[in-house]
Formats: sequence, structure tokens, C-alpha cells
Amino acid sequence: MINMSELVRGGTVCLGKAGLAIATTTSKAKTAAPNGAGTDFAIKGILYHLADADNNIVFTAATQAALYSILYLVCVTAANVITAVPGTAVLTADITSGKSVLTWPEATASTCPIGAIRVDAGASAFVAGTTALTGGTVTVTYYDLFAVPDAPLTS
Repeated sequence: MINMSELVRGGTVCLGKAGLAIATTTSKAKTAAPNGAGTDFAIKGILYHLADADNNIVFTAATQAALYSILYLVCVTAANVITAVPGTAVLTADITSGKSVLTWPEATASTCPIGAIRVDAGASAFVAGTTALTGGTVTVTYYDLFAVPDAPLTS
């Protein structure tokens, strides 16, 4: 683990809350920073700005099986292209019982992770880009990140 005091050059971090939330199109998410001015972030030490937008986080991963959980790492490029990078699927019951943990996905090259979205599929599969992020078929948790956490989610 590198502490900020050890960071000599560069640095890829999110400098404010992105305000991840469900979008108007319920199969997508959005950025809605609580400051109302968007989100500042750095990639390799250079600062950038992401304006808030609706429907700007699109899930394109493969179908997530019923009863499984996945962390999707939300990453942004210097050109404000956002991707949702899926992590490893884990049985939700195994996470709840403490048998397994959810590990954070790796950020893609030249991007800054600004948040993550945990999707726990219920009795039905979660179909990326189709299934609504609300309602009885999935449970969704949004995380605003400074950087990718160094410890997995244990519950």
C-alpha cells in the first residue's frame, strides 16, 4: 500500500464525490456530484473535470447469474469516457456468511476510478444494459471513491 506521503510524482485519484446514483433510464447510472459542479479527478498527476450527466454510466458486461454479486468499478478517461469494469462474481450467500469476499476490480489503463456499483442479483439474472437497477430483481449499492480501496468488501 502506498500512502499519500509516499507519492512523489503522478497520482490517479478522484478529488470529489461523484454522486453515483440510478439514472433516468433505470438500466443505467449517472454522476450527480453533491457540490452541483461535477467531479474533479487526476490521472497520472494531471487534473481533469467530469460534468454531471444523466445516463452516462452504461453496463456492458456479460449477464450476471442469479444469486451472485459483482462489484463494477466506474472509471473515467481524460476525455470523459466512462466504463463500468466488472469484478469477479461471488455467491451473495457466501459473502453474507463470511465464506467469501468481494474484491475490487482493477482499473483500466489511463483511467481514474471515481466509484463502484455493487449489484446483487436476486432470483433472476442481471442483464447488463437491460435489467433495471431498482426493484425486486436486484439490490444495488453505490460507492463514491477517492481511489480503489485496499481491502475487499466483507459483507
